[in-house]
Amino acid sequence: MKNIFKSFLFVALTTGFGLSSCTGLLDITPVNSMKPETISDYESILLGGYPRDDYYTRTDLMTDNVMVNLNTTYRLGAAEEAWYVFASSHMVNTPLDPYWGQLYKSIFYANTVLDKFSSITPDASEKNKYEQVKGEAYALRAYAYFYLINMYADVYAPENLELPGVPMPLDAEDVNQFSKDNIRQPIAKVWAQIESDLKQAETLLQGKPGEDRFRFNTTTVQLLSARVALFMGKYDKAIDYASEVMASVRLSNMNTMQARIDAKGNKAAFSENFGFIDGDYNSEILFFTAGRANQNIFTYFQAAAKPTEELLELTKRNGDLVDYRQYLFDSFEDFSVQGAVFVGKTVYNMFAVQERNWFFIGLKASEAYVIRAEAYARKQEYGKALADINKLLVTRYKKDSFVALKESDYVNKEDILTRVLDERRLETAFDAGLRFFDLRRLGKPEITHIYKNNQEFVLKKNDPRYVLQIPESEQNNSPNMPINPR
Repeated sequence: MKNIFKSFLFVALTTGFGLSSCTGLLDITPVNSMKPETISDYESILLGGYPRDDYYTRTDLMTDNVMVNLNTTYRLGAAEEAWYVFASSHMVNTPLDPYWGQLYKSIFYANTVLDKFSSITPDASEKNKYEQVKGEAYALRAYAYFYLINMYADVYAPENLELPGVPMPLDAEDVNQFSKDNIRQPIAKVWAQIESDLKQAETLLQGKPGEDRFRFNTTTVQLLSARVALFMGKYDKAIDYASEVMASVRLSNMNTMQARIDAKGNKAAFSENFGFIDGDYNSEILFFTAGRANQNIFTYFQAAAKPTEELLELTKRNGDLVDYRQYLFDSFEDFSVQGAVFVGKTVYNMFAVQERNWFFIGLKASEAYVIRAEAYARKQEYGKALADINKLLVTRYKKDSFVALKESDYVNKEDILTRVLDERRLETAFDAGLRFFDLRRLGKPEITHIYKNNQEFVLKKNDPRYVLQIPESEQNNSPNMPINPR
């Protein structure tokens, strides 16, 4: 495998990693000393490749979902600030990019398993485990390439298919050498590989147990496939995959939170040691990823980075305290009270500042609903799109407060797509880096951020900074590799 991220790969090989739900993970030593032999050994290697460090959360700082509270005594760190002000490079005082490195580390682990399994014929007693591990390896590789192509290359569109994508190693050879002159494969080729890997994963994982929410299974592969199909404009395929997910998982009924709200009050219901995710909402989460979420940069009441008031207003379109998602973003501060200004109008109550070790949300049930609704709307099957949104909203609104949306409510049918996208924005806010990816595929709109001394920083429409820069370490390693325009 090309060592396209230099020291990240060697560190990955010489360090043991663990997930809270996994035990018995191998302490992997340098490559020449690795002696995994059994399928279980390779399963342990694969578990080391699942991302458990941040590989996308700072992309939210580039979106219209985030503002900075200039009144709070806290400030963004230098690393976060670069993202918020749309700097040409998001790397600060280092040639290495941890997002690039983390994702290619995952690919290396997946390739290691796939290389070995290509020469294994399991006996009957191990066939199921062999297929499960192999299927997860394909899914993990597809997942990592999905993130790489959506951060470091332009969007999937007919006019972009031959543009540079990302390097795409499909084996784990030459890991002890710092190879040179790596090649960015065309965008079309990378997306085709993602689709191929997901199809392999779906076939291999079919009928296998999938209760561990830190590992891929049939349902999460189907949801990821629906996401990929939507991004590629393959709407029928997106509908089919989303439908499979919707048939197998349930949405949380947010009315179950009302008893806590009544007991604690609006402001205290979700704070300190209890977040949204600590209630029934947890049942919607299908895949956890990207490390500890409890202390993310949006969590604290007086954190500098906040959800925008626009997000909060979307939860109030049917009135105050009707949509339970208001509790996710509303600080319920009384601004006549001294100190409230330091908190501001908005908070992010998904995760509490607590002892429970929640990870970030990578995939969840509601995404299937907004995927299928968008696909239907883009096919101008507006009634079906609204039906899916209604199925979602009836679980989000207080009992007896929800009034179903009807196609006849909309004079301009394109407004139905707008409503669907608004619901997608609310449902996926701060999940899985999706807002940044959505802004890219939805036309790269202009975004303005207000920062120190009320200075404006503008990401212009179709700004080249919507594509992250290739890391300096890779530029040095492959000087002929085209870098992204600035």
